[in-house]
Amino acid sequence: MSVETILLLAGWGAICQVWFWLIVAQRRARRDGLFLEVGTGAAAVPTPQDDMPTVCVVIAARNESEGLAICLKHVLAQDYAKLSVLVIDDRSEDTTYEIAYEFAQSDPRVQVERIDHLPPKWMGKSHALWQGTRNVQADWLLFTDVDCHLTSHAVRRAIEEACSRNAQFLTLWPQQTAGGFWEHATIPLCGGIIALWFGSQRVNNPRSRLAFANGQFLLIKHEAYELINGHEAVRSAIIEDIPLAEHAKKSGVACWVASGRDLVSVRMYDNYNAIVNGWARIYVGALRNGTKIALSILWLMFGSLLPYVVALWLAVAFYSAWSTNTKISTELICFAALCANHLILMMIASYRFWGMGGCRRIDLIWYPLSVCVVMRILAQSWWWLTIRRSIPWRNTRYTIDRRGKIVG
Repeated sequence: MSVETILLLAGWGAICQVWFWLIVAQRRARRDGLFLEVGTGAAAVPTPQDDMPTVCVVIAARNESEGLAICLKHVLAQDYAKLSVLVIDDRSEDTTYEIAYEFAQSDPRVQVERIDHLPPKWMGKSHALWQGTRNVQADWLLFTDVDCHLTSHAVRRAIEEACSRNAQFLTLWPQQTAGGFWEHATIPLCGGIIALWFGSQRVNNPRSRLAFANGQFLLIKHEAYELINGHEAVRSAIIEDIPLAEHAKKSGVACWVASGRDLVSVRMYDNYNAIVNGWARIYVGALRNGTKIALSILWLMFGSLLPYVVALWLAVAFYSAWSTNTKISTELICFAALCANHLILMMIASYRFWGMGGCRRIDLIWYPLSVCVVMRILAQSWWWLTIRRSIPWRNTRYTIDRRGKIVG
């Protein structure tokens, strides 16, 4: 066996080792109670309502007339007594404000604020959240999005968890719901790339610089939010959540990340073009580094697509050897063993990850197609970040620098 073949097999073995450690990390996450469920974990005994702090659910909405009413119904159905809701209409051109106003008229817990301008070098959502919360008096702020649906016990369970963990900043990974083919086929793996960079339990280690937040469910103590200047501190970020978590952790705020698949679900994009453009924007804002994006593409290429390509090559090679009555070489046997090992480890890890997000595991049959689509999305985000230096979002094109910050 040649030196080149040995090195190639060693490199492939290293890739398999990464998949093995991802499986180990998944088991540790469940063992350490990082899946929030009702009646389990650190807050197994519910706290009496009288002892609970006040919570304001804050929703920034721009042209969200189609989903706002459903979102508010879920929020107002919470089994949490000390709850208020603030809807911030961010320059909407549809009936978003009118819908929110109707809820405010019928339920005293709901208030509506209206934003009518966007200053330079501000992302619209960050500006709306910062300005809209200037007069809020609640002990905790829960930032969520219109496309998120909360179960009736989501707020209570999150507050109990934050208090039991002595956390001032708690964020949850949601369940990903889907409707069409492209959603089922691609959304889980899109989230998998984020988990690859931010899914380590180091995010919950106060001594680690790694931080993560999901803006779809972000709970923060009000005094901590004001201490770090909230969304004003990340006003130029394309997506605000991860930079806000990094800023909070750096400022000494106690942060905690967990899975909330039984508490919150989200459906962000409902067609192929929306998935591509939406996730490309997310990757620009989350990774903020052309090298990280390129490494993500390489991981998908060699860590996920490689065994399928090699399996086809092996099928041809074995058939050729059988048809010509040729002895199968040791190298070919080694490649076949590694290929099988790679596929098995990858499917175990993916099967578990799909389940963690509440996704349909049957859609793993489209995994090679999913890999190709997500590589295409990452390539687009790399182009936006490193070459074009601009990004389109909601009928606005933002000029950005190489770190994904708005510069114009």
